Amino acid sequence: MPSRKADPFHWDGLVRLTHWGVAAVCIGNLWLNEAGEEWHEWLGYGAMALIGLRLLWGLTLARGHARLRALIPSRDDFRQQAVALRERAPAAPGHHGSGKLAVWVLWLLVLATAGSGWFQNTEIGFELGADDWHEWCTWALQAMIALHLCAIVYTSWRQRSNLVIRMLPRRRRQVSQHQQEPHF
Repeated sequence: MPSRKADPFHWDGLVRLTHWGVAAVCIGNLWLNEAGEEWHEWLGYGAMALIGLRLLWGLTLARGHARLRALIPSRDDFRQQAVALRERAPAAPGHHGSGKLAVWVLWLLVLATAGSGWFQNTEIGFELGADDWHEWCTWALQAMIALHLCAIVYTSWRQRSNLVIRMLPRRRRQVSQHQQEPHF
């Protein structure tokens, strides 16, 4: 049986799990749940836990473009992205410069939204107007989510590569005839 080599165009399982988990929490808390409900609070805690897990994974066991070090944008990342805007660049694993920046902004906005939601329920948070911060964070998060979705569509089109598939679970590929072990 052939060895299963990591696909550079697919994110690892934990990255996909935390991504879709945070996406589900955002959908639930921004558009489906009522603010102040118990589920709303628990989902906010869940979002913080998922991002914490993703950060821990990126610092420790993640490989390649899933490591946090790979998500720090450089000047070279932005130069390559500028070239890719002029001419269609081939698909590449990971994120380009502004994509790396967007990852950090999204994580910080989710954490700020959940954190300000928790803080508004404390006595000092209520006095300091944390409910206003929480509302501002939800609007900023929704704007970033919209930008994220537009960037996925645009980049998929520019690279002629479906970026959503990279975040979906992999299907087991059938071993072709020539890859099977010979029969004696």
